[in-house]
Amino acid sequence: MTTSQFDLDSCIMCITSRSSKLFASKFNDALAPMGINRSAWMALYYIDQHQQIRQRDLAELVGITGPSMVKVVNQLSTADLITVAVSAQDHRARLLALTPAGTALLTKSIPLAEAFRTQVTAGIPQADLDTLDRVMEQMMANANDL
Repeated sequence: MTTSQFDLDSCIMCITSRSSKLFASKFNDALAPMGINRSAWMALYYIDQHQQIRQRDLAELVGITGPSMVKVVNQLSTADLITVAVSAQDHRARLLALTPAGTALLTKSIPLAEAFRTQVTAGIPQADLDTLDRVMEQMMANANDL
């Protein structure tokens, strides 16, 4: 029984959701030899980009919930990849920074991430990738306005 003309297989939101899950899974597989997963890698990346970042802000950048970020932070801290300090301005805020080991792991993993991106985007002209980036940014802005 067909109740509508809506085609889920060509719905851009559904396509991006499925592709995001696939990319996340495959990137986790690629990172496995490094002993980290995608969320931990993204956390290391963003901490490096900001030098020091509040845990709450990092969770937003990585795209995970606060409780999930607590698990990532605990794992990274236990592995001595990051330091966790209490903010002098707000004693509730936790400030995260990379340790030398965290910097070394991130540096070692960047070529792996670049190779993954190259494999996933193989055969796609840069102009198309640029268009996709603009379209996805606009769709996310539109969704944030809902």
